[in-house]
Amino acid sequence: MRRPVIILAVLALAAAAAALLHRPCSLRAGDLLFQVSEGGMSEAIETATSGNYSHVGILDGSWMGGVWEATPQGGVVRTPLRQFLKKSARDAEGRPRVTVRRLRRDIDTRDVLRRARALAGRSYDFAFAPGDSTLYCSELIYECFRDSAGAPVFSAIPMTFKGPDGEILPYWVRHYAAMGLPVPEGAPGTNPNDLSRDPQLMDIPVRWTPWRPKGL
Repeated sequence: MRRPVIILAVLALAAAAAALLHRPCSLRAGDLLFQVSEGGMSEAIETATSGNYSHVGILDGSWMGGVWEATPQGGVVRTPLRQFLKKSARDAEGRPRVTVRRLRRDIDTRDVLRRARALAGRSYDFAFAPGDSTLYCSELIYECFRDSAGAPVFSAIPMTFKGPDGEILPYWVRHYAAMGLPVPEGAPGTNPNDLSRDPQLMDIPVRWTPWRPKGL
């Protein structure tokens, strides 16, 4: 009788170990989650900023936590991590296309998250305009990550809305025309792709669990 019990115990331990391989245990509060997503605005952001990412959020807690993000649908909100991953684009194995990066230097993440909570409920910045009360995704990161003196950790750079041919992308022409605003080419701002390339950040390897919609 003891042998079947031992075998079952070994199998249980193996299953638990396999599950841990898929659980992003290396995550920490304050990590940045760079997301590949789909849709017109996402594709326009990726094209203009020469990269794969169109969105970024701040992890609040470990793998069981949520993500602070600024979204067109809800403004600044705290989204459950599972939901954040679910709305990401998928790779060929069905894994969320989300990259985790972490600030190399020490920073009080409690201050980062406190600022994020204080900004909860702010509207989304569809104009990507600096200095107003609305926020877009990487602007939320810019505002939340500050050093002990209160200075931004990340730098603003000249924004661009141009494609590889040097012309403003049609999506952005329509987007700003609908608001009655000029395209703010060259205005100071941020974006997920340039932020992801900041040398202050380091990669955190995470192997997400594959997910596919029911019926596939």
